Amino acid sequence: MDLDHVVARRFAPICQSYDWRDCALYALGLGMGDDPLDEDELPYVYEGRDQRAVPSICVTLGWPPLWIAEPETGIAWTKVLHGEQRLTLHRPIPVSASIRAEHRVSAVEDKGPTRGALLYFDTELFDAASGERLATLRATEFLRGDGGCGNYGLPPAAIAPIGSDRPSASIVYRTPHQAALLYRLVSRDYMPIHADPAIARDAGFDRPISHGLNTLGLACRAILKRYAPGRPELIEAMAARFVAPAFPGDTIRVDMFEEDNVIRFRAWAAERHTMVIDRGECRLTAA
Repeated sequence: MDLDHVVARRFAPICQSYDWRDCALYALGLGMGDDPLDEDELPYVYEGRDQRAVPSICVTLGWPPLWIAEPETGIAWTKVLHGEQRLTLHRPIPVSASIRAEHRVSAVEDKGPTRGALLYFDTELFDAASGERLATLRATEFLRGDGGCGNYGLPPAAIAPIGSDRPSASIVYRTPHQAALLYRLVSRDYMPIHADPAIARDAGFDRPISHGLNTLGLACRAILKRYAPGRPELIEAMAARFVAPAFPGDTIRVDMFEEDNVIRFRAWAAERHTMVIDRGECRLTAA
């Protein structure tokens, strides 16, 4: 990676309009609506029931082009994996809006020549009409092929480990085999590792992998169901570490751990007995 180029790169603000159909399609991409009698999930997929937006949809808004694939960066982009995601909501995400997204590289943490590097990419979402801030996002990208590149900025504090192995609740979701193909369309995350078998093999996988943000969305779905049915506005912030790829078709089990107004969570690919998300945390309003 050319650290000087990456640090100096500037990103033009991205403006995007979305509406109730986009919100419903995102919810469908998380599997919501698979039970047509589920009254808790119906408002996320049907405009006739005081429609709501799934809070985690914020990570799909104002998505930038695949800039890490630009030759000038020098990044081995086919070896990049999403390492962590953090989001803070400053107000509930509306069902329809025009937004402005501002992006920047905030830090690079060099783990060493054989260990890769971490790139921290920050996004601020604003309502384009009012200028009101909607959400603050931070993605951590694991650059497996770019160790030895050097450091920049101050990385954030680590997400704390979960202190218990006994979940307070668990919910299981079966994902379809075309889950990644669907999610890439509803999220506008067109990273080809989620669709192209040849690129997935080049990255070291025998088939396309699921988006980490799709699995995070499943965790958001589980928390809404268990702790905030019909009240998405209760979710203030989420964070998680992606520890192994999930694959389309996996059965995902979300384990949740109650810690006052914070719900910690892990996610597992059940058939493979593989943890795919660790150190998850969701902060709920005290109301």
